[in-house]
Amino acid sequence: MPGVRVHKSRRLRLEDIVHTCGLPRTETARSVLDAAAWQPYPRFACLMVVAAVQQRLTTAARLDAAMRTIGRIRHKAYLRLAVADVAAGAESLGEIDLAHLCRKFSLVAPSRQSRRKDASGRWRYLDSEWDLPNGEVVVLEIDGRHHLEVAHWQADMKRERAVVITRRWVLRATVFEVRLEAASVFSDLRAMGVPTLADLSASHRAIAL
Repeated sequence: MPGVRVHKSRRLRLEDIVHTCGLPRTETARSVLDAAAWQPYPRFACLMVVAAVQQRLTTAARLDAAMRTIGRIRHKAYLRLAVADVAAGAESLGEIDLAHLCRKFSLVAPSRQSRRKDASGRWRYLDSEWDLPNGEVVVLEIDGRHHLEVAHWQADMKRERAVVITRRWVLRATVFEVRLEAASVFSDLRAMGVPTLADLSASHRAIAL
């Protein structure tokens, strides 16, 4: 058929096939992983996973179950991490990049998409935040390209004021920085007091003593 690219798989099981309106197809989670494996680059593959969960087409749990039975596929190591990050609350590639940063530098993982009520009583969702040992809270907002548009920029300023009013420290970073300048972002988070796993281990040892 014109415009249709055929992909073949030798790894299909009867359990992978479902019927919609009488037509056989692969179950959605399996379809997402297949589509991800056909992507030329790992980042595009991870985007397929994030988009599918964000659009409520499937869940991280179903993707994880499908991953266990799909066998060897392209980008599988990256997809495993993407599914784990989505299960932990990541809703964008920027948040997945942040999860990679935390693993790389052994930084304590943040709470993702935290639901907070601002001073006006409206519920707000924060990309990532850390509760510090001293009682303060550090928020990291990751801005994609669309945040440069005037309408988004103004909305972001209002949103940031609402977060600051609740006595939180707000740091902003672009997706580019989190992905390609991770050491700089890590340095700023450490300067704000965000702990590493080694800090937690030392603290637990001190308490035990």
